[in-house]
Amino acid sequence: MFKTRSLKLLGLFATIALAIVLSACGNGGGSSSKEKDTSLGNKEIELPYVASDNSAPRTLVIAEVLKKAGYDVTTTPVQASGPLYASVAENPDSFHASGIFPSTDKSYYNKFKSKLSVYDKENLVDDVKVGLAVPKYEQDIDSIADLKDSKKFDKDIQGTDARNGVMKQTKSELDEDNLDGYSLKESSDQDQFKAIQKAYKQQQPILFTAMDSSWFSKELDVKMLKDPDKIYGKEDQHINLVFNKEFKENHPAAYTIATRMSDDWSKKDEDQLAKKIFKDQKNPEQVAKDYVDDHDNKVDEWLEGIDH
Repeated sequence: MFKTRSLKLLGLFATIALAIVLSACGNGGGSSSKEKDTSLGNKEIELPYVASDNSAPRTLVIAEVLKKAGYDVTTTPVQASGPLYASVAENPDSFHASGIFPSTDKSYYNKFKSKLSVYDKENLVDDVKVGLAVPKYEQDIDSIADLKDSKKFDKDIQGTDARNGVMKQTKSELDEDNLDGYSLKESSDQDQFKAIQKAYKQQQPILFTAMDSSWFSKELDVKMLKDPDKIYGKEDQHINLVFNKEFKENHPAAYTIATRMSDDWSKKDEDQLAKKIFKDQKNPEQVAKDYVDDHDNKVDEWLEGIDH
């Protein structure tokens, strides 16, 4: 009897000991996983962005936060969506903060998708509209369908850089019903804005490609035209982070920080930053630094647990 009880106790102690060992291994594995998520990895990072739109403020703020974490960040202005995707696809140390989905940037994403990863657990920016627009003083034009019989715009659409997703979408529809006979004028973002400004000052008709919200749609009374035929896909697009597929493994903490920022990004803050950069003509990098300095609590949350 005593021997049997002793054997049972020994078996129980062995079971408890094994459980403790497994628990310790489990905790150690969790710690290792956490350390992997919060370690810096490769410290060199490149963030391409379109300098003439809202991509600028959000990208420069992300860059400043990553610098605080200990990264060496290069921000590279590009002219349009096409170069954004090509740049990130080619560079494993890169991501951008301007993926317009599900429709606008679909062709660029599909072209490079074997080398890209989109973070869409939470969108950086929700409720984005992409398509054609007119000034609000054009009271009798509310829909793309209204363009079919209109003589106002000389069948011209003031476009932007040909490598932007909205330009590719518009080009594909030029010979279709409502845009039959229209031509699309390619230019830069800056030249497009100048043309729109000139039309506004003279209260002249102008039809142009646009995105709402963007800084200039806030500054000017822009009316996005209804899109009954879904030329531009879903009416409400959204903006997401687009990473090189190797980025997360190469820079685990940077990936964690950037995705935390995506989960917590304020569109209201972005609009205020864009106003300072584009309307008030303040230095973009300084605007981003000031934002980071003025939002200590938010930045601390983004950097919580990061090994820097």
